Amino acid sequence: MSDIIIRATGTHAPLRFVLASIKNIMNEIGEKHEAKNFALKFMAETAAASLLLSSGLKFPGTVNLRMDMDGDLRLVQADSTPQGLLRAMIPQDDLQRIGANEPLLIPQKLTVIKLNEKAQRVKESIVEASSVQMGVNLTAYLHQSEQTKSAAGILAGISEENSSKLDFAIGFLVEAYPEAGVKDLEIMDAVIRNLPNLRDFYNGGEYKIRDLLDDLRGPYNIEVVKEITPQAYCPCSQERVIASLSSLHECEKRDLMQKGENLEVICDFCRTRYEVSPHSIFKSAKL
Repeated sequence: MSDIIIRATGTHAPLRFVLASIKNIMNEIGEKHEAKNFALKFMAETAAASLLLSSGLKFPGTVNLRMDMDGDLRLVQADSTPQGLLRAMIPQDDLQRIGANEPLLIPQKLTVIKLNEKAQRVKESIVEASSVQMGVNLTAYLHQSEQTKSAAGILAGISEENSSKLDFAIGFLVEAYPEAGVKDLEIMDAVIRNLPNLRDFYNGGEYKIRDLLDDLRGPYNIEVVKEITPQAYCPCSQERVIASLSSLHECEKRDLMQKGENLEVICDFCRTRYEVSPHSIFKSAKL
């Protein structure tokens, strides 16, 4: 099944539903990072959380979601847009150190930064990360920073045949609008509590995302307002890399010119390699 983001609302209930299935895109990203087992699963679940959040942006922009930790992994990060553009990363040093092993992690904080279309910060929120389960952290963030009543579930499953591949990567968000009454909230709370395990919707090599949506809606009728195909995307370029390096201190740039050696820069997100000459850095700095 193709990756998909589904956005729906209750026809007569003040509820919003977002579901994201991103197995294919995360297998593509994971292959570039050579991520395996827990690392691949963790990166996919973080990416799903970012997509669920960016679906609610009221303006063109980006949601940057980052989780900092102590232990074998330092951080995991994902950026996404309302149009379904997505990138994700775990530092390469961490990935190479843990390989296919289960890492020891102590969650520290979850940071959510919302950027406008000019990459300017509109809002930044930091909450305590109480779990490595991104659904738990996302719900806590929405409650503390957005003051919204919501429920989220996120799960990625590693293939039994190949530790570098996902069988599924799924996430859902149910959010109550401010006008939601006590009865609606109680009904949706009961629906979420009685929801089958997210893994149960994976059957025969396909994730039944529409069956999950049908269960999530409970007794309410819903209307699907938009379906989007997510895509892996990174805005890095040769020009951006040069512009970034041009901000180096003058003495550092002079050292580069004296050595006369090109720099190799690798994007942390898409793993694209760039070769930059010292001359191009100086030229950019003077513009």
